[in-house]
Amino acid sequence: MFIGLTAVALLAPLEVVAESDSPIKVDPQDADAEDDDNGDDESDESAAVDLGPVVVTTTGRELALDDVYQPTTLMEGDELQRNLDSSVPATLGRVPGFHAEYNGPGASRPTMRGLPGNRVLMLEDGHRTGDIYWTASDHGVMVEPLSAARMEVVRGPSGLLYGSNALGGAVNVVRQDVPEQNLDEVRGMGAGQFQSVNMGGGAAAMVRGPLKDGDLNFYGEASGRLSGDDRTPEGPIEGTDMRVFGGAAGLSWTPDWGVVGAAARHYDNVYGIPGDFDGELIPGGHPGGVHSEATRSSGRLLARTSEAPGIVDDLELRSSVTRFSHDEIEGTIDDEDILGASFDQWTTDSRLIARHEPVGDEDDDQWTLEGAAGLAVHTRDLEAGGAAPGTRSGFERDAGLFAFEQFGLDPVRVQVGARYDFRHVDTLDHSTLRTRTEERTIEKQPRARTFQALSASVSAMYAFAEDWTVGTNLARSFRHPTIEELYSDGPHLADFSYDIGDPDLDTEIGYGADLFIRSAGDSLSVELTGFFNYIDGFIYYAPTGETVRVFREGVPPRTTPVFEARGEDAMFMGAESRVQWEVVDNWFVDATASYTRATRIADDDPLPFIPPLSGQLELQYDTERFFGSLGADLGAAQNRVPRPIQIGDETEEVQRPTPGYALAHAMVGYRHPTEMLDHTLMLRAENVADSVWRDHSSQLNQVAPQPGRNIQLTYRADF
Repeated sequence: MFIGLTAVALLAPLEVVAESDSPIKVDPQDADAEDDDNGDDESDESAAVDLGPVVVTTTGRELALDDVYQPTTLMEGDELQRNLDSSVPATLGRVPGFHAEYNGPGASRPTMRGLPGNRVLMLEDGHRTGDIYWTASDHGVMVEPLSAARMEVVRGPSGLLYGSNALGGAVNVVRQDVPEQNLDEVRGMGAGQFQSVNMGGGAAAMVRGPLKDGDLNFYGEASGRLSGDDRTPEGPIEGTDMRVFGGAAGLSWTPDWGVVGAAARHYDNVYGIPGDFDGELIPGGHPGGVHSEATRSSGRLLARTSEAPGIVDDLELRSSVTRFSHDEIEGTIDDEDILGASFDQWTTDSRLIARHEPVGDEDDDQWTLEGAAGLAVHTRDLEAGGAAPGTRSGFERDAGLFAFEQFGLDPVRVQVGARYDFRHVDTLDHSTLRTRTEERTIEKQPRARTFQALSASVSAMYAFAEDWTVGTNLARSFRHPTIEELYSDGPHLADFSYDIGDPDLDTEIGYGADLFIRSAGDSLSVELTGFFNYIDGFIYYAPTGETVRVFREGVPPRTTPVFEARGEDAMFMGAESRVQWEVVDNWFVDATASYTRATRIADDDPLPFIPPLSGQLELQYDTERFFGSLGADLGAAQNRVPRPIQIGDETEEVQRPTPGYALAHAMVGYRHPTEMLDHTLMLRAENVADSVWRDHSSQLNQVAPQPGRNIQLTYRADF
C-alpha cells in the first residue's frame, strides 16, 4: 500500500465528485452551501474574484488549493458563470495550458499542453463521459456546461494518475447528481443564456434536497440549448447549428456509516459540421456539410463506508455504464437520409478504492502518512456502421491496479504513486486493411493486441516562505492505442479526412517533468509552471500528402486527403502561468499565458495543429452588487508548421501558418439577493471589434475564420 495517491488520483479523482476523490474540489458541503439566510451575508458569496485560500479535498483529506501537487485550476461560482459557453471545452478556453479546438460549437474538443484527443481525460462527476470526443475533430464533448456546479482542471504528467489516457491532464465537470451528504433543505437554481453570434442560447434548472425527514436525498436537473449557424466577420459558417436536450435524476441514502446512491443521465445533441465556407470547400469536407445526431445515456452507482474493517479507513465503490450513439447524415435523396457513419458504443467504468487510516499528527508538527490503493476496470464495445465510418468495429478491455502514499513533514511534502494497466484490443473484422490512394496501394493485416504498462509519479513541495511554495512532479506515463488508431480504413468526411490505422502500433510511453512556483496570499495569487514531456512512440494521424477519390451517392466525386496513424518519438515543452492581483480594494488584474513547442524527434519537424503562444489580460472590478471587467485575448502567430511533403512531382503543404490576433472583451454584471432568490445578471461582449482571426488547431482554419462579435446575456437565480 506504500505507493498510491497519485494512483488513487488515478482512479479516485476520476470521481472527483466525492469528497474523497476529487483531484481538485471544494468541500462537498461547500458545493451546496450558500448561507442559510439566502444572501444576508452577501460579502461572503458575492465576490466574482476571490484570492483567499480555497479548501479542496483529495483522497479523503481537505487541502488548501496551494497544497495540491499538480498545476490545477478550479472554476466555479461567478468565474464559471462569466466564462460559460456552448460547450465545456469552450467554457475552459481561458484556463492556462488548455485549448478548445473549434470545428463548430457542437464539435469542440479539448487540447492540453498541445496534447489532443484522449490524452485529455474528460470526466463528469468522476466518471468517463463515455462519448467519442477524442476520435475525430467532428466529435465533441457531450456534456452540458450550463448546469455544472464547478469544473476542475488538472494539468501535466501527474494527470496520468487519473487514468491511462491522461497524458495531457484531466477535466472533471462536477454536479453531484448522487448527493453524497445528508441534505437539510431544498436548494436549486435556474439559469438562462443568450448568444448573438448564433442567435441562440440555453436554459437549465436544478433542484436537490432531502426526502422527508430521513436519510434519503434527491437530485433533479433539466437543460436545453438551441442555436443557429455561427456568424464570422466574413459571413456565416453554414451547417453549425445545434439543438441539445438533457436531464438527470439521482437518489442517495446517507446513514452515519456512509452513502449508497444511484443516478441516471441523458443527453441528446443534434449539431452540424460545416463542409464549405463562402463557396469554398473545406479540404476533404462534404459539400453542404454533415448533420450529426448524438445521444448519451448513463447510469451511475456509488457505495462508500467509513466503517471498513482493519486498517482501512474508507472503502468506496463507484461504477457507471454508458450507451453512446452517433449518426452522421450526409444529406437526403428522395426524402431519405444518407447515413455516412454510425457509431453505437457501450462503456463501463468501475473502481474500488480503499484508503488507510492516516498515521502521525500534523497538528503536533509530526510526520504524517496517508494513502490508498485500488482496482479499476474499464470496457468499451464499439459498433461502427454506415457508408463510411472511417474505422472498424471493435472492443477494448482494461484493468488497472493502483496505489499511492503521501508523506508530510512541514515544510516538505512528498507524494509517490504507481499504476499498472493491462489492455486487450481487437476488431470484429480481421480482413486486410486495403487502401488505394492516387499514389500507391496500402495493405495492413489487423490482429488482436494486448498491452501492459507501468506508470509512476513522484511529487514534492517545499514551503520556502509564507504563502509561497515551490514544487516538482516527475512521471512515467503511458497510453495504449485505441480501436480507431489500430483499425481505421476509410473516409471520415465529417472530419475532412481519409484515415488509415496501423495494427502494429505500440504503446506511447511518456517521461514528463513539471516545475512550479505558487503563491496564495490574500491579495496575490500566482502559479508559474514549466513543463517537459518526451513521448516515445507518440501516436498521431500524419498528413501523408496523398489523396483518395471518394464517391458518394448524390454528390460529385471528390478528392480527400489521406492521414495515416503513426507512432514517432516527440517532445513537448513549454510554460503556463496565471497571476491574480488585487491592486486596490475591489480592483483586480488577472493575467494568463500558455506556450507549447512540439517537435517530432526524428526530423526535428514541428507537429501539426499545436496552438501558438496565447494568453489573456483582464482588469476586473468587483463589489457586493456590481462587477465587471475589460480585457483582451491575445495570440501570437503560429509559424511552426510541418514542412511540405513531396509526393512524386507534387509538393503538398501539410498546414499553413496562422497570423496572431488580439480580441477585446468586456463584461458588466449585477447581483440582487432577496429573501427567496439570489439573482445574478451578466452582459458580456466577446471579440468587440468583430476581428477576423483563425484557430491554428481547427480543421476549418484554411477556409473559415473563427466566430465574430458575440453579445452574451446570462441570468441565474439560486434558492
